Amino acid sequence: MEKFVIDPIIIEQFKYYQNMCSLLAEFKDSTFAPPAALEKINEWEEENDIVLPHQYKSWLMLTAESSILDQFIDFSWPEIGTLKEENDIIIIASVIGDGETVFISRSEGKIMSIFEGETKEYNDFDDFLTIKSLYIESMAEEFIGEDWGDIYDEMFED
Repeated sequence: MEKFVIDPIIIEQFKYYQNMCSLLAEFKDSTFAPPAALEKINEWEEENDIVLPHQYKSWLMLTAESSILDQFIDFSWPEIGTLKEENDIIIIASVIGDGETVFISRSEGKIMSIFEGETKEYNDFDDFLTIKSLYIESMAEEFIGEDWGDIYDEMFED
């Protein structure tokens, strides 16, 4: 069996999300569940006859579920759902602040979201995380001030 290697880009995103949640912990609550075992993910894929995108599977192997900044984003264990009944989807997250549902299109294997009836396609899971991090950074500016980036660097730069 081929060894699964967690995508380094997703490791960096995960660390960034954890760091931003730590930076904003005084203002907003966040939780990260333990990682999912590869066996559990593979079993889910087999049961549901789908292969999850590598980057999303990498995220699950860092945290099976997480709630970011008072549920701004809730990353959930993949859940089969339907969209317009004929289009099966796999729900992977919800953006509570605006009611956006994030999913994987079973037919295309792409990361997508639906918000107010409009569907958006992301290049990949990293693209989704990057776009949402812009809002997280705006929260940092709102709560900490314009120099939040300097404070972040002082706290987290190696």
